[in-house]
Amino acid sequence: MDFAQARSYLSSATSFGIRLGLHRITRLVELLGNPERKLRCFHVAGTNGKGSVSAYCANILALSGHRVGVFTSPYLVRLTERIRVIDGRDGLAALQEDESAGEINRADFARVMTLVRKAVEQMQQEGYEHPTEFEMLTAAAFLHFVATGCKVVVLETGLGGRLDSTNVIRKPLACIITALGYDHTDRLGGTMAEIAAEKAGIIKSKRPVFLRDPRELGLAQEEGEAALRVIRLCCEKKHAPLHLIGRNDIEVLGYGRDGQVFQDRSSEQIFQTGLLGLYQPQNALLAARACQTTGLADPEAVAAGIAAARWPARMEILRQQPLILIDGAHNPQGCQALAETLAKLHPGRPVVYLAGMLEDKDYRRMIDAVLDNPACPAHAFVCVRPDNPRGLPAETLAGHVRESVERLHNRSSSGYNIKGAIYAADSPLTGAKLALRLAQEGHAALCAFGSLYLVGGLRVILKDLEAQDWTGTS
Repeated sequence: MDFAQARSYLSSATSFGIRLGLHRITRLVELLGNPERKLRCFHVAGTNGKGSVSAYCANILALSGHRVGVFTSPYLVRLTERIRVIDGRDGLAALQEDESAGEINRADFARVMTLVRKAVEQMQQEGYEHPTEFEMLTAAAFLHFVATGCKVVVLETGLGGRLDSTNVIRKPLACIITALGYDHTDRLGGTMAEIAAEKAGIIKSKRPVFLRDPRELGLAQEEGEAALRVIRLCCEKKHAPLHLIGRNDIEVLGYGRDGQVFQDRSSEQIFQTGLLGLYQPQNALLAARACQTTGLADPEAVAAGIAAARWPARMEILRQQPLILIDGAHNPQGCQALAETLAKLHPGRPVVYLAGMLEDKDYRRMIDAVLDNPACPAHAFVCVRPDNPRGLPAETLAGHVRESVERLHNRSSSGYNIKGAIYAADSPLTGAKLALRLAQEGHAALCAFGSLYLVGGLRVILKDLEAQDWTGTS
């Protein structure tokens, strides 16, 4: 297959939907020679923060001189973003200059997907179900990382953990579980204990576990404690050392639009990160301790890796004045974090929101989280539909925004009286142009957020429009 054929073949598997389970991926990698057994992996699961923790880990390891494979999901602009190799310090320097650096090239993608297709055909002859798109992409990533001589891999789960296809690996170097929250409850369970159990499924015997303290994530007290109990019990059963990371491990020394400075209270080491989420010091410390505990990084590489981390479309400032912020917040917890970060970055100033969401998300709570923020009164809200079969129609989203505005308290004093400034745009481009104009007219910030299937494209559109003119007109 060439690249176009390989991509078409992979996309054809979307018809099989999302089917959790390890029996298909186990047979698939067996037929490919079990490439995953030749890799040393940091396995990253969680509801929010997986991507930034993976970026921190990858940077730290690259600056320690390792050739690092990175498998993440979903992609923002190009499918090839999901499989990347950062070849030590030079590879990271190239990535700083070019966001596409290290991505699997088209010829290599076609090569590994051809091998995957042959294995899938053999599976079907044996009576197995056809693997899912994510399972085939996971296998392709393993093949590519082995072929390119990666010394270590940062492996991000797609959904859950226990039955996620990445969990075919047997002996990870470390297991990292980021912030837990309510997402994909139809598949992972309706209680925090059930969700925690699914995420804890990546824990392996005697392998260190690094956990973001679930008692600090805005959950009800009993939910956070229940989640922690589940993970502690799993670690005890598997004799896996548990390293808990929480707010008390961090002292924030400075915060601004250029980033934040914080100290690890245990080691007294000071770090700087350009990532703006208020939770980023904890994410960075998860990565730092995981890399150091496994002996693959020294303190100097850890600090430099954290400082070098970039994670596009996650609390990313595209322009300082006027402020343009874009974030892939796609569940209530992520939207609450976005609201808290906006309040820190832009206190007392109006905001124009540009958003699109998927219909199977808890979009009512997501809308409430960003609008119920008196520190940043809403000036307008522009709705668009993500380019995804599950995309919520823009007019439907606008209707729910209107309902949220009616429901919220103190509208007159808190700035929620925007009933006449809620719009449904017919395309992301139209919505971006409208939002830019409204922000200019209202001397407001622009905050684009929602589904990652949307914000990647919006990021390209906004950067292009901003380069032409703040109003979006050339």
